[in-house]
Amino acid sequence: MNNKKLLYTLLLGATLTSCAEVEICERDHPHQGDVNFTYTWNKPEDKPNRMGVLCYRVVGQWKQVAEVNTDDLTLRLIGETTITPENRPNENRPNENPDEGDNTGGDNTGGGDNTGVAEPSEPNEPTEPTEPTEPTEPTEPTEPTEPTEPTEPTEPTEPGTGTTPPPFTPTVKIPRGYYKFATFPLDNPSIDYSELEQFMKNDAKDYPLQNVGLSYKVYDIKDPKLNKPLAWQDFNPYAKYIQPDVEPLYYDSTTVQKLYADRQTTFEFKPKILSQNIDINFNIVKNTDEVQFKVTEVWAEISGVPTYIKMNTGYLDITKTSKMLFKTDIKPSNPGDDGNDTNENKRIACHGNINVTGVVNVQRGYGETLADVRKKIYGPGIMQVVIYTEVYNPKTGQTFPQKWQGIINLYNTLNQAKLMKTTSDNKYVYRNGEHGAINISAEILLDGKTVGNIDKGGDALDRWIQTDSDINIDI
Repeated sequence: MNNKKLLYTLLLGATLTSCAEVEICERDHPHQGDVNFTYTWNKPEDKPNRMGVLCYRVVGQWKQVAEVNTDDLTLRLIGETTITPENRPNENRPNENPDEGDNTGGDNTGGGDNTGVAEPSEPNEPTEPTEPTEPTEPTEPTEPTEPTEPTEPTEPTEPGTGTTPPPFTPTVKIPRGYYKFATFPLDNPSIDYSELEQFMKNDAKDYPLQNVGLSYKVYDIKDPKLNKPLAWQDFNPYAKYIQPDVEPLYYDSTTVQKLYADRQTTFEFKPKILSQNIDINFNIVKNTDEVQFKVTEVWAEISGVPTYIKMNTGYLDITKTSKMLFKTDIKPSNPGDDGNDTNENKRIACHGNINVTGVVNVQRGYGETLADVRKKIYGPGIMQVVIYTEVYNPKTGQTFPQKWQGIINLYNTLNQAKLMKTTSDNKYVYRNGEHGAINISAEILLDGKTVGNIDKGGDALDRWIQTDSDINIDI
């Protein structure tokens, strides 16, 4: 019996004086390590001003988001604060723990801690009852005071907390353990961070990391925020649009690595551009034998742009694609003195440049033949153009505006471009290099009456189809 009591005492003592590899008492527990991050950029001039780092402890789940200043590599923890850039009117971040002061120093890690439990406070000692005081004489009402001058506005605080934003520091403290770190732009106005925010707010078993991604914001064709040409009619309305001027998207992640307590650990990122810079080239051939006209402006739309990026792998989801409108540069082969197109010119080279995650092709449905796929003008891998012209009227000697619109299935062109690579399960894609080109061999034949093709023969050539023409459009 005495041996059992001794063994029980030893086990109890060990339990009270030690802590497991993964703590559940980090809130006031010293088992933390200092962490910071370094970045190596292929093109330092293109680096974002702010990068976010998702700090995710895989055992004894704990998570936080750090904000890193890419100029001096100082950082701070921002936790469950709203990550979306448009909700951040300044470069400051409110404190996540209003009762604990600065959340970047000491042992404070409560901002995003989903496992820690605060220790109950000690009860206060009873105080001696005080003697009742004598009632005071009523005072005379005071004279009204002069209104004070308005004060300068103070630094904004987080609603409901009354706290000031925490400063950037060389390192921050987080609980020790095994972590996966992922970095991404934190100040990209084109990105929707809502899934990451939900991940921060919910338990890992309800919202696992493998289900979290970043998305490009999408807009309806009628949205005034969308940068679009006039008189655009969408003949491929399968999805919404992303902005044509999106910023490059950088990303990198680490394998699961260990963070030790009571020491500083530096983790290195080498962010890669997930987005792809793509040149798009096509030609317009003018037949002015019957109608004289000149091309003034050309806009285009490309569909099949992946909009969803998986946070744990950086892969792109091909089931979630969108469209992008962009303006092309036009270069007449025989320009006028001002460099613009003329009635006499016969050929125009059109060039567009876009930054997107990539472009995927139209998908082949069950039971469809290759011929069926090539005939599609709906879904990913479709390109539309709107050609604005000024047509000459020989009877009046004046010109009037006319808009021509055409569409093409880029099935063969995209296969030749090889912009994307596909994962082994065919569910995700990733870019095939930082730069790509879509060179459309099919030429647009425009005669002032219809949009047609220069027929070079063979099924391997994608073909333009006229979809619309409007006369007397105010451009």
